[in-house]
Amino acid sequence: MDEPYYQPDLAVARAQAKAALAESKLAGERNPIKVTPVVLHHSKQLDGTTSPWSLGFDLEIPITSGGRREAIVERAGYVAESAELNVGRVAWQVRSRVRSRFLDLYAARSTVQSLTAEAQARKALIGLLEHRLEAGMVSSTDLSGARVKLSEVQGQLDAAAIAEQQAKGQLAAALGVPLDALRGQSLSFGELETLPIAPPATQVQREALMNRVDMRRALLDYASADATVKLEIAKQYPSFTLRPGYLWDQGDSVWFVAADILMPAVVGNVPGIRAAEARREAAAQETIAYQASVITDAQIALATYEQAAAGAQAATQANRMQLARNAQVQKQFDAGFADRLEVTQARLEAVNVDRNAQAARIGSQRILGQLEDALQRPLSGGPLPAFDTGSELTDKTRQATATR
Repeated sequence: MDEPYYQPDLAVARAQAKAALAESKLAGERNPIKVTPVVLHHSKQLDGTTSPWSLGFDLEIPITSGGRREAIVERAGYVAESAELNVGRVAWQVRSRVRSRFLDLYAARSTVQSLTAEAQARKALIGLLEHRLEAGMVSSTDLSGARVKLSEVQGQLDAAAIAEQQAKGQLAAALGVPLDALRGQSLSFGELETLPIAPPATQVQREALMNRVDMRRALLDYASADATVKLEIAKQYPSFTLRPGYLWDQGDSVWFVAADILMPAVVGNVPGIRAAEARREAAAQETIAYQASVITDAQIALATYEQAAAGAQAATQANRMQLARNAQVQKQFDAGFADRLEVTQARLEAVNVDRNAQAARIGSQRILGQLEDALQRPLSGGPLPAFDTGSELTDKTRQATATR
């Protein structure tokens, strides 16, 4: 199942990532130099030959310590990478919705096919019962009951046909394309006919921690909090603004140099540093707690899928046994030891058993989707394109959190 590129949610996430990347580059720019023109007019002149005008300019040159700028750039980089990861999060949400709607359509079509087969078998059964009623071999009650059951199946078939059209519309909406784009398209559901083997528990835990985009964003939140601590440490030192200037004052050239010194409110910026460290510690604890939650969700999803897959396998085995029984009844009919009524009843039993097996398989596929969501990695079908920000920041944040 290819990644849908028509969803507006993806366009929004990509635009936000581009904006965050542009802002991160802006964070590394030096503060601009400010130029202030000075124009003065004197009402009294020093003598009759001097000009009444004074002309000049002031410069403001901010000087930021390297540690402060580096911390600002580092924090902006983490924010930008978090926005990039958000594209992956939205892409997986879209993929998950498409898979769920695709499975809904598959379930609806399977129901239509199953009910169609049952309706055909019941029509054949009614024909046989009508001949037997004429021969006095069955009662009219048996025939009426069969007709009522056929009417019920026809009603269920009509409802299933409507549900199939609704499922197709919901799939189109999940893909972000109009419904007409799906009409006439041949969809293959072969991926949903089989269930993959559940991966080992250790692999599930590792992949959940490595693949989950929200887990990686939690690490980035911690890294951003750590960069804020570095910024507050850098703020313990005063910042400077040099203010050189020149003034041509009534024929006299005046040069001057001044400086603005911004001192922290408290020597050493201790309150700011402690507050930033507290926020970093909170981010670390939140990351650890979220990590435990991710592991638990993955383990629950794995256990549930293993149980569901076992049930689906048992239902499939029962279906195979019913097919073998049908073949046996057909052989008995061909040999003259069974009549058409027995063959038709065996067909009805096979339809019901197959429907149960199909329901178990579809239910297992839904739980498989939950396991994939817990890992954010496809376990069956075609793989999604790998999402990579092309940055090493995430690896650094993993290492930073692991050391705590």
